[in-house]
Amino acid sequence: MSFLLLDDFTVPGYGLQASLSNKFKDEDASGETSSTSTAKKGTKGKRLECKIYIRFKDEADLRALTRVAEQTSGGDNKVYAITNRTANAAGMRQGRFSGDFKADEQEGKRCWLVSFTIAEHISVPERAESRETPKTAEAQQSEGETVASSTTSGAKPELSWFEKKLKAVNDALGDYDAGGK
Repeated sequence: MSFLLLDDFTVPGYGLQASLSNKFKDEDASGETSSTSTAKKGTKGKRLECKIYIRFKDEADLRALTRVAEQTSGGDNKVYAITNRTANAAGMRQGRFSGDFKADEQEGKRCWLVSFTIAEHISVPERAESRETPKTAEAQQSEGETVASSTTSGAKPELSWFEKKLKAVNDALGDYDAGGK
């Protein structure tokens, strides 16, 4: 008998069917050739797709499950600790409701077939990526002379004799023009 526990809330009903999916994103890297090469685009979070029957006479159970699915925390759907054999076997420990929450009437069985999806919160690959140290760019090495840069040191460069004379003329013309003829 399978069950699903979200924090301390036991999902009500009977006949739980839990199905786990995990997407591996990749892209064709073969170009115009017949190669089967692919470029890895990352591993996405797992998704636990659930279906469970809730009897019509247990209407309060459906209402309680709906309230749990609608709970928010900080603007996002609430993150729950998951206890379920299928989810835990795949390493899924936390998740939040995602996608559609449906309750379809099953008149012949006098119950609702409730289906919903729980998306993994902070997946194992995501945790591994966050632990990796960022790769730093290495400084390029080249042989040659070091050239002093006036812009990096902040000091004004030394002017030659000719440049000093040009500066004096420039300053004099600026003073003459600013002084108002």
